Amino acid sequence: MAQLSDRSELQPDLLVDWSELHHDLLVLIARRLNLIEDYLSFGSVCKSWHVVVVATKCNFNSDLPRVPWLMLAEEEEDCRKFFSLYNSMILKKRIPKATGKWCMESMGWLNTVGEDDGEISLLHPFSGVEIELPHQRDYHDYPWMRTSIRKAVLSASPSHTSDYLLMVIDVKFIRFWRSGDLRWTKIYWEEGTHFPYSDIVYFNGHFYALDFTGCIVVCDVTGPEPNKRHVVAQLPFYLRHSRGQTYILESLGSLFVVVRNGCLPRLPEDDFDRIPLTFIQQVENEENLIHGTLQFIVYRVDLAAGQGTQTRELGDSFFSGC
Repeated sequence: MAQLSDRSELQPDLLVDWSELHHDLLVLIARRLNLIEDYLSFGSVCKSWHVVVVATKCNFNSDLPRVPWLMLAEEEEDCRKFFSLYNSMILKKRIPKATGKWCMESMGWLNTVGEDDGEISLLHPFSGVEIELPHQRDYHDYPWMRTSIRKAVLSASPSHTSDYLLMVIDVKFIRFWRSGDLRWTKIYWEEGTHFPYSDIVYFNGHFYALDFTGCIVVCDVTGPEPNKRHVVAQLPFYLRHSRGQTYILESLGSLFVVVRNGCLPRLPEDDFDRIPLTFIQQVENEENLIHGTLQFIVYRVDLAAGQGTQTRELGDSFFSGC
């Protein structure tokens, strides 16, 4: 009993004050956290830990594999909600700079486009760092195109380097902006090709774009003709006049194309309506229409052969298309 008493008397001396851990050690720990929810909880422990999170927010290690968060549609001013696919947690975050703007994500950054003024910027949702981009008002099609950007992809994270590019799809065309440029550079079509692009991806140092005819082009923005595209593959599908969507993505070092075939639209009967996967005749009034998904078709792209082979897997990856 005496020994137990002696040990109990020593316990207060063995207690560690976690708030006094060395700053550099806390930084190393923070940069090894894999889940953003753990990262945010880390900063809530005490003041000294919060200081570390504030200092490293923009440098949160985006190279670590992690389950993504989904950003939900805007419901109230200044705030956005994020849904974790890992634990179904919903995070509510004040992001006043994203209020009333279209938001597209790439490498943890948001590409925001103002609905009214067409202002474009890169915004880090957690650090609040904002990078203003050249306005599109100099283009003759600006009044129509100012809110039509539908995909944005970075070549590298602005958190880690100043040498990066941002490529966007604005319905029909592809444009890119290199860090430090004063204007956007437009990628031109070859004569006779006028099919809109559906998706882009940065893969092995190049931007690859996919159109609705199944044509894959590479944009060599570092070459002698950065504003031209080159066809590298043709896949066996055509969605120009059908209801569907196509996506191009990287998984386990390979390039894949996913085709989502959807049924024709119909009017929902009520708020709890579920969409039957059946053929519905198209209606003239397309307001408040909803869509369904019949199937996904996956192709593994062979760039050397210039073709795609249908497959039933994406490797060890999660796909979420919208």
